[in-house]
Amino acid sequence: MLRPALVSSARLAVHIGCTRQYIEQRLLPQGVVERNAQGLYDQDRSRLQSIEFLRSERERSPRTTADAEHVKAKTEMLRLQLMEKRRQVCLQSDVDELIHKIVGVTLTGLSSLPARCAPPGDLVTRRNIERAVLELRKQLAAIGERMADEDGVSPLEDGKS
Repeated sequence: MLRPALVSSARLAVHIGCTRQYIEQRLLPQGVVERNAQGLYDQDRSRLQSIEFLRSERERSPRTTADAEHVKAKTEMLRLQLMEKRRQVCLQSDVDELIHKIVGVTLTGLSSLPARCAPPGDLVTRRNIERAVLELRKQLAAIGERMADEDGVSPLEDGKS
């Protein structure tokens, strides 16, 4: 078995690439390296302990934590963008706009239904169709209001009717 190489703080500093002050004012008080009774350091053991200290400090540093969170957020953003390009997800505003357009076309079509379906001059049939369309529109409005109440949103909150 080899005898440990015992060195002064100045030699240890040169060996691990730092200053003597760093060893005496930072590593020694924190218990990273240890001095023997003669005031010397075991060079190999101190080197390994200082490397382990630097590794653990790097894992605990706020910068490392911030970098990890940044990478996580960026990865999530890229994943969402990829899902959007694959049409697996879409913006809620796009869905809302599509629903408003569909409902608008449907209501417009319903409004013209009595005139298009009733034979010319048959006012009784036309009035019956108008009544059915009106009831359907009221039912649609009631469903919309009920859904808005469940979500806690005013039906006209978004500025669209």
